[in-house]
Amino acid sequence: MRHVLISGSILDADFSCIIEQIREAASSGLDILHFDIADTSFTPTVSFGPKIAALIAKKVNIPCEAHLMVANPEKIITQLAEPSIETIYFHYEATITPFRVISQIKKQGSKPGVAINPSTSIRILEHVLPEVDAVLVLLVEPGIGGQKMMKNLLSKITQLRQIREREGYSYLIAADGGIKPYNIGEVVKTGIDIAIVGSAIFAQPNPGEAVKQLRREIEKALLCKQ
Repeated sequence: MRHVLISGSILDADFSCIIEQIREAASSGLDILHFDIADTSFTPTVSFGPKIAALIAKKVNIPCEAHLMVANPEKIITQLAEPSIETIYFHYEATITPFRVISQIKKQGSKPGVAINPSTSIRILEHVLPEVDAVLVLLVEPGIGGQKMMKNLLSKITQLRQIREREGYSYLIAADGGIKPYNIGEVVKTGIDIAIVGSAIFAQPNPGEAVKQLRREIEKALLCKQ
């Protein structure tokens, strides 16, 4: 049975006890910690900056990734030079020089990932797919936690999986937005490698139990698909 990674976004977390929440989730099987970095240059909201993300990454014993929801992401990539931040996603729509951004991320020692908004076609991405380690499909509009998933966008995951198989690429496929225990099985069945979950973990009274519940639903979906 394949393993689907759970990545926990702290966008909706209680920052007064964030380290304790992360450690609780990690001890219950959270695979990755996900930082959504927004500064209003690309989304209507602001979250926290790269320095806060790097500081948190130093304090927790779990692999991390950063999702840059900012215009001109090349300006802040160097601020994420923390070994535990293994993957850095930039938005294809946020730069006119995607290959330069990819090169910069690689030079820093991180894995480059590309993210796309709901309105962006997979076809536009095809020329960068050989150069990235991961592709993040947003199932909601970027920057606002707690939105309902747009299920019609799940077809993008199928497209990415088909391209990967046809071309022999090795990128991982991540889905982000509106993923809850009641719908994560449907998302898993499309063939994702990483489920990025926010409020269903860190807006819950017990993040550790929330992770366990998500894992049970993932395993149930994978067993049904066999």
